[in-house]
Amino acid sequence: MSFLCDFHIHSCLSPCADITMTPHEIASVCVSKGIDWISITDHNSAGNVRVFSKVLTRAGVSFIPGIEVHTVEDVHVLAYFPEVSLAEAYSDWIRKERLAHISVDPEISGYQLFVDDNDSFTGMEEIWLGQPTTLGISETLETVRDNGGVSVMAHIDRKMGLITQLGVIPEEYREVPMEISFRRTLFEGIESRNILHSSDAHSLNVIAPTVSLSANTRSFEEFRSAIFSFGRTLKIIWD
Repeated sequence: MSFLCDFHIHSCLSPCADITMTPHEIASVCVSKGIDWISITDHNSAGNVRVFSKVLTRAGVSFIPGIEVHTVEDVHVLAYFPEVSLAEAYSDWIRKERLAHISVDPEISGYQLFVDDNDSFTGMEEIWLGQPTTLGISETLETVRDNGGVSVMAHIDRKMGLITQLGVIPEEYREVPMEISFRRTLFEGIESRNILHSSDAHSLNVIAPTVSLSANTRSFEEFRSAIFSFGRTLKIIWD
């Protein structure tokens, strides 16, 4: 079977995302566009993944809990986990141990909203999620793996991406799947064949089916296999 997917979507918890990025609104967009499988990947936090998992599952949309980790090199790394509890545990560890407790004015830096399964806001994260953690890239990859997850280098060809920040893809990261934003990147000698493409949606109108994934079931193991399949089971859908 083939499933339409978008594995990089932000919720209203991300300071740079629209406050309309709530569970029912995102579920409604996914259903209307025929999207079968998504991930919520907020900056440095999995604080909303549990409620999204609940609402999306009811809507028939499969869900992978994720986090977009901001490393000390100003590189973004997507961390995906097989279970909500594992994502939450990793998120709690980042918040407690690897994120400076810097408070910000939400009117300036953006609201960071927790939400319930009725799309009502229940609270606000007071620590700024838009800042880098104290995790380096290598340490991020290692700790995600040690916590049962899998990593993808986020939007390597845009701001906060690996190529943009470092100028090259270092040899030690070439086995890591890469999320690209632009089709032209494929023709620029990218040294990885495990390519993912996602919307990185911060507003509802950007959510779209960005890849078609061939799998028997919408399980985390099928997802993991697909992003390491060298394009055999995961096909990019360009605009």
